[in-house]
Amino acid sequence: MIAQVLLPFPTDATFDFSVPERLISALNVGQRVRVRFRGEERLGILLHLALETKHPGALEEILGIHEGPAFSEEALAFSTHVAEHYVAPLGVVLNRTLPARTSAERDRFFVVGLGLGETSARLGTLEKRAPRQAAVLRLLLSLSGPVSMREMRKSLGAVGAPLTRLVQAGLVRELDREHEKPPRISLSLADCGKEWADRFHRSSRVLLFARDRWGTYAALVRHALSLSRRAIVLAPEILLARELALYLRKDVGCEIELYHSALAQREQGDVWERARRGEARVVVGTRSALFLPLADLGLLIVDEEQDRSYKQEEMVPHYHARSVAPTRAGKGLVVLGSGAPSLESFHAGQHGVLELVRPHEAGRLQQIRVIDLRRERGPLSAPLVSAIEQTLAAHRQVIVGVNRLGYFQAVLCKECGRSLGCPTCGVNLTYRPGRGQLACHVCGKAYSGLVCAHCGSRSLRFVGLGAERVEEEMRLRFPQAKVARIDVDVLRTSGEERAIERVLGGEVDILVATAMFAKGPVLPAVGLVAAVGVDGLLALPDFRAAEWTYQYLVGLAGRLSDGEAVVETHYPDHYAIQAAAARDYDGFYARESAERCALSYPPFAHLARVVGPASDDPAGKRVREIMASFGVETLGPSTLLARRGCHAFVLRGGDEQKLREACLVLRREIPRVEIDLDPTRL
Repeated sequence: MIAQVLLPFPTDATFDFSVPERLISALNVGQRVRVRFRGEERLGILLHLALETKHPGALEEILGIHEGPAFSEEALAFSTHVAEHYVAPLGVVLNRTLPARTSAERDRFFVVGLGLGETSARLGTLEKRAPRQAAVLRLLLSLSGPVSMREMRKSLGAVGAPLTRLVQAGLVRELDREHEKPPRISLSLADCGKEWADRFHRSSRVLLFARDRWGTYAALVRHALSLSRRAIVLAPEILLARELALYLRKDVGCEIELYHSALAQREQGDVWERARRGEARVVVGTRSALFLPLADLGLLIVDEEQDRSYKQEEMVPHYHARSVAPTRAGKGLVVLGSGAPSLESFHAGQHGVLELVRPHEAGRLQQIRVIDLRRERGPLSAPLVSAIEQTLAAHRQVIVGVNRLGYFQAVLCKECGRSLGCPTCGVNLTYRPGRGQLACHVCGKAYSGLVCAHCGSRSLRFVGLGAERVEEEMRLRFPQAKVARIDVDVLRTSGEERAIERVLGGEVDILVATAMFAKGPVLPAVGLVAAVGVDGLLALPDFRAAEWTYQYLVGLAGRLSDGEAVVETHYPDHYAIQAAAARDYDGFYARESAERCALSYPPFAHLARVVGPASDDPAGKRVREIMASFGVETLGPSTLLARRGCHAFVLRGGDEQKLREACLVLRREIPRVEIDLDPTRL
């Protein structure tokens, strides 16, 4: 028997290995196997089993089966589709998708062993005699349904001894996940979800345009569970995914798996295998959760569908979760949720590709006050300072949104005028004043020399407001207030759980937050939200800059139940600012879509971004020839949009299929080229 193995190389080709007799019965397609390739031991994915090989000569034997996560047939097919759709090498995609390993032991699950009345009575006694046992019991009572040992450790630390005593006393019972069926959802809750499912009767592909969506999500999840189907709920950020998971656990009443890239490989592997074994019923996660081998999928929700984080920009495959969600869901219901939809999704809803559900929402929408910075001095305007003072005096929280990490928004070279970017990732570098260095927030690399990489000049200019600078300004202006910051750097050190606890628990008076916090449900304790430094977003060299600005401002204001929303800008008359201030999505859509149509930008055309070594096609002649043969326009090459030693092209075509076919031909002729279909940035 011949095993065709896909190794982690930028190729679609498999490599043949013979299967030793001892492994024949244990080998399955989708497993990770150990092989020797060119003298080195490597891991690869078993893609096919065959009886013959075309390889001349003797074959190396498979060394063994890797004890770790494996693809299901359905997950393998979906991952293959993503690679093909986005013209990405299959070897890289499959090997990157599958987690490396799992924990040695399987998780254990526990439920309350007695009735609610008796348990509550015993809890009062335990509070005084055995507080650690009481903490475990309280957690089990607060989270209806089975709770895993892993989750208890996450919330309470070491729980082994108190849990053992509770089990011995009969207050807690260990659940045999192999043989016991999970509790059924009550009919009343299932019916609640059925009402929403019935509203989406015309299509299984829905755009839910609403501010308050999480209650609808919970109802739909309950309905899917009542039909013995499973659900995936996506959030664009890890922070929001955790909030959403906590909300659904309390509302739905069953265990919610959490899956995202910040989990350790062992934890990712554990969730992957629970999904493959059919133990996971509901998964909340970021875009990577789409690849989990969750069978019988009845519901797939993409919350904040307009968010750029759903597009994988950093590495291949450059997929967009929103675009591949229908394929992943199959016949299941797909719900794209947003309070400010992407132009592509709203356009699809207007033209019947998606069913547009736009329920009437009671209550007055919070308007946004625009402060004209042309009449102000300093990083914070006098009206904003006054508004913060009044909010703090009323003992309410303030959220100050800053759309950029670090101390400044950008570092520019005075000599050549270019912004200092990461040579690897191409994004603008962030200045860290405490360390005197520039850093990339994508790959984490730090550069100690404050020198322009393009011309070597040390004459630099620092522009704009970053989150760290605003935090420092808040501490100086309001020394009595408790000031905190939430951004990627903070979450890496303190963890998202603690960050949420501090904000929701009232430990923070003024929160300085990047765009990750400008989405999610209402925060009742907040009396003021303010957007500062928004002009940097509006001025981005991208055709979507106005759309991103509108969505950012509306999302930030959406965290406010009552109080005041403020935006500082030098461009108070810009249509994106005006539309956001009035919460006029339809007016914004009409203006923006007219400009997009005139300039042939999505949703009225399709784009691709191509980056490759300049040495492979120095003048871009071959790129232009291939694209012209398919009727695709070629823009470029540009060295500003690419990494050092490379050049980039933007491709534009009216027919999506022809653009993809042209990119396939291009990749065959120039194998080292990297292709990003439907890029979120140019």
